[in-house]
Amino acid sequence: MVEAIIIFFVFAFGACVGSFLNVVIYRVPMGQSIASPPSHCPVCGHPIRWYDNIPILSWLLLRAR
Repeated sequence: MVEAIIIFFVFAFGACVGSFLNVVIYRVPMGQSIASPPSHCPVCGHPIRWYDNIPILSWLLLRAR
């Protein structure tokens, strides 16, 4: 049981780090700040809500969009 909890937390931590690195990889080459402006749609510029930035959970809630 303890091993399953540890695996879950390692997986969740890895998802958060991967999500952050995705932002860095996308923004840094374009000369954008990683902190400001907040996350937004690259097409229309609409701000992304905070709960839509939770890795995997938001992907499931948004039905893989």
